[in-house]
Amino acid sequence: MPVYDFNCAAHGLFTDRLSYEASRAGAPCPCCGGNSAVLPALPQVSTLSSGLRKAENRAEASSAAPRVVKRSHLPSCGCNMCKKKAPPTSRKWMLGQC
Repeated sequence: MPVYDFNCAAHGLFTDRLSYEASRAGAPCPCCGGNSAVLPALPQVSTLSSGLRKAENRAEASSAAPRVVKRSHLPSCGCNMCKKKAPPTSRKWMLGQC
């Protein structure tokens, strides 16, 4: 059975589980017993693409406890170990002709 939000003029908002037909007629307020009107429900429509939604869910899930990633060097770190150049191939003695 769905949960609907109701608004009592004297006591404010409350929720109740009612059938659709019963919710259209209103629900009694738990404090005063007066009939309260049902509030319109907004649809849960997502305007994000699936890729952005997944990225947002990942970011939200890892914001409390981020995973630790251990990498010694990244391609763009700029240290001397990552700037190794390949040896030149124009050396004749490297071709095995010596």
